[in-house]
Amino acid sequence: MNPGPTAAILAWTILAGLPAAAQQPRPAPPDEVARAVVRADSSGDWGTLLGLAHPDALVRFRAMQIFQLRMLGDTDWPGMESASTDSTVSARWQRARTRQERFMLDSVFQVPSVDSLAHTSPDTVFGRWFRRMRAVSPVDSTTPPAAQPPSYHVVGAVRASDTLAYVVMERAVVQPLGPLPEMFRDFPHQTRQTEVMVMRRQGAEWKSMLDGVGEPFGFSADLVHE
Repeated sequence: MNPGPTAAILAWTILAGLPAAAQQPRPAPPDEVARAVVRADSSGDWGTLLGLAHPDALVRFRAMQIFQLRMLGDTDWPGMESASTDSTVSARWQRARTRQERFMLDSVFQVPSVDSLAHTSPDTVFGRWFRRMRAVSPVDSTTPPAAQPPSYHVVGAVRASDTLAYVVMERAVVQPLGPLPEMFRDFPHQTRQTEVMVMRRQGAEWKSMLDGVGEPFGFSADLVHE
């Protein structure tokens, strides 16, 4: 008697009787997902980072960029009319803001206008921003960034519910070399910084809201007067 078919039937019977959870790998817990996020951010692996991000985090990221660009391009800032009586300084300030807005649209997000950015998919917006901001060369966003040690150490996670968790992370704050100037003697300083990463469940998996990773959501506008 050929034992092949019998063994196959027996194996199928055993697998069919197992619970679904025993047949599939268990989803990674929130703290493991947070560690993967920190590793991907430190190594510049934006593709992995996108896969670990909750869709709401990417939508929020795009909304923040749109808000900042609209503010940058707005000429009717409250209080600006009384901020300076020098029309030359005001004109230089406006040119600097316009130059920065154009740089972000052309070189970072690769869209013609803020309205176009608002209609670009959130993952594309984040991917273009991450590649450009983390590129080794400021003129070549395709150059992969150099790997860096993970910036944060994951301490642990607290589950608020079946769909919400908070992961506590900590990193060392770089201290200045040598003694501080006398004028800063009373300035409070810290040696450790704590960040909380919000995790939300999407289906069976935990996804990150990207708190505390990468560059800040805001861009550093180069608004130096001409």
